[in-house]
Amino acid sequence: MKNKVRVHITGITINAPTYKNVTFSPSMINFFYGKNGTGKSTLARAFKDGCAALEWKGEPFPDERILVYNEDFILKNIQSYGNIPGVFTISEVNAQKKKEADEKTAEKAEFDVLTASATDAANRITEEHKKAEEAYVDDIWDKTEKIRKKFPSTQTGYMKDKKKFVKHLEEVLPSSATNEECTELYQTVYGKKQQTYTAYSFVPTDKGTISDLMQIAIISRANTDFAMFIRTIGNMDWVTAGHNIYHQRAGGKCPYCQQNMPDNFEDMLAACYDEQYRKDLSELKRFQNTYQNLMMSAKKVIEANLQNTFPTKKADEYKKQTQLLLTVIDKNITLLQRKLDNPAEPIALEDLIPISVALNEIAAEINSEIKAYMDVLADIPGQKQRCLEMVWGMMASECTSDIQAWAKRTEDDRDAWREKSEEAKNYKVKSAELERQIALLNSQTVNTTKAMQDINKAIRDAGFRGFKLQEKAGAKYVYELVRDNGGKPEVVNQNLSEGERHFIAFLYFYHMVMGSQSDEGKVEDKIVVIDDPVSSMDSSSLFIVASLVREMIAVCYNNYDLEKETADKHIRQFFCMTHNPYFFREITYNRLADYECASFFEITKDGNNQTSIAECEEDVKLTGGGKINRSPVRNTYDSYWHEYCTTDNPETLMMVIRQILEYYFIQMIGYKSGNLRYDLLDKNEPEFVKKMDDGSEDRTEYVAAAAMIAMLNVGATGFNDGLYYDSSAVSTDHLRLVFEKIFKVMKQEQHYNMMTGR
Repeated sequence: MKNKVRVHITGITINAPTYKNVTFSPSMINFFYGKNGTGKSTLARAFKDGCAALEWKGEPFPDERILVYNEDFILKNIQSYGNIPGVFTISEVNAQKKKEADEKTAEKAEFDVLTASATDAANRITEEHKKAEEAYVDDIWDKTEKIRKKFPSTQTGYMKDKKKFVKHLEEVLPSSATNEECTELYQTVYGKKQQTYTAYSFVPTDKGTISDLMQIAIISRANTDFAMFIRTIGNMDWVTAGHNIYHQRAGGKCPYCQQNMPDNFEDMLAACYDEQYRKDLSELKRFQNTYQNLMMSAKKVIEANLQNTFPTKKADEYKKQTQLLLTVIDKNITLLQRKLDNPAEPIALEDLIPISVALNEIAAEINSEIKAYMDVLADIPGQKQRCLEMVWGMMASECTSDIQAWAKRTEDDRDAWREKSEEAKNYKVKSAELERQIALLNSQTVNTTKAMQDINKAIRDAGFRGFKLQEKAGAKYVYELVRDNGGKPEVVNQNLSEGERHFIAFLYFYHMVMGSQSDEGKVEDKIVVIDDPVSSMDSSSLFIVASLVREMIAVCYNNYDLEKETADKHIRQFFCMTHNPYFFREITYNRLADYECASFFEITKDGNNQTSIAECEEDVKLTGGGKINRSPVRNTYDSYWHEYCTTDNPETLMMVIRQILEYYFIQMIGYKSGNLRYDLLDKNEPEFVKKMDDGSEDRTEYVAAAAMIAMLNVGATGFNDGLYYDSSAVSTDHLRLVFEKIFKVMKQEQHYNMMTGR
């Protein structure tokens, strides 16, 4: 079972007229209902007059933070002509504070004028400086026009922005460069785009162009008869070459004698070549491939170099040397092929290395020329920078006097502006200090302009169209009641009805509770006590007051609802007393279920004129035990449900069930009894019939539900005579089970849960 939440005031013992040691334990939110004369006002007054001993959890609240709305509040705050102190009038102390504030306000106004004057002077200096700067920029721009247009490539980034150009020119050092010097350099570095060239490549001078095999006779040393015969006639190479050319076309015959060749002729011929011969011949072929690849690379290098367009006097010399090299290369390639065709013939290749070295030396000399040329091109960015500095320095020399004059003007204007700005700053500091003092004085009174606006809005919302509040002319924070007299406002100080007076007083109390009473806007924690706020009010005012009370309760509830961590929580504990049942229901209907943080009390007086306070709670019988709040104010329908939840008599329970079914389903939802039976029993009969293990049916729930519906067609008396249904023979638990199932089947379970406190 959940316990009550006890905060701040956890216990109250009252000894006052009609109270004798009356004790109760409040929770966070507390509602008190009692008829007139039972002692509600005494209870409310006891929070202030000392007749109540308060038990505190934690530090006690100071007296000024326990706000009580009751008759004492209304009498204290309603003066003879209907003004509310702090809202309509200013007391003697407040009047003195207001006088001091007015004096400081006038003094502050003088400083504000001086601040504005100094600020305007500083602003004028700034504006005049801007205009002069525009003229200065135009003069510099015009004076440098010819130079800028003659050397446009040196003006990149400054050709369209005058102010940016002049700003940069002011930072440039003047130079003695002449127009002719700038022109010559400009044409060189910014003229036609210069051609770039790559270096010549070198031809290979690899020793791979030399082989000892070229100058020796490559012959076979085989000792077969056929080999010796061939070697004797000295025709080994000739026989081999002839065989390679003609043996496929001769058809197996000797191409000379036409005799059939021996079947083993291929083997005999192969045996004529020994291993060394074959190895030398293979090495000679490899050398041929290497030599030809090197010569191909050399030709490609020569071809690429001859296509280089770099202008050099050594071009003809290089070309002549390449022709010599190419001729020797072709000659050597022919000799190499000759050697391959006749390996036994010694042949000497012409050495290419001296010719290649000579050619590369010419290429190296040309490359030196190319490098020198490219070094010149590589310095063009530096030369461009030099040209740019010369042009800007020349313009700076042209404008030296103008730039110096403007620098002097700028310094003078800056000093004048600083002087005026400092004056404005000092005046503003003094004004701010006075403003702080004024705010301090005003904080000791009550700034009620916002309160007046909120009260006027609430008056309009409540339907009071006949009057409003307005500030009295020439008196700040002093307000008057104004009535509408034929379309003309008329100040009144009487004839305000009691209900109107109470309504305005409560609106002001609401403003005190929910808002701040100082200009700093600080809202402090407080405990709120309200006694009969709707006395003498009509229904529209009662509705507004109930709404505002619920709002205050919601703020207090935020201290309990942990999900609302950022919500307003300045009302720490709440008490409300009333004799009006309608008002009581309006402010409590949504808090009845909040057992942990809300408590309901009934104030009564016995025959000995002694007041007692009883907490309204009851044990829960339908939801597993525990306690719930019980409202001391119930309507007839609530009473039926209360009886339904508490009675132990089955016959009484059946009568209550009949009343609930008739009110809810017949009167509120609009069923006719026949339609209700059809929708409940005929369409949902299986819901009320249980299938037993032996195949039979248990229809006791169906019979009970049918009896409950049947009661709607007969009077309340004479029904339970045993003719149709003997309710005394069943338990109340069984009847409640069937009754709950009726709401579930009819999809009204939420209403059942609400009315039974689930």
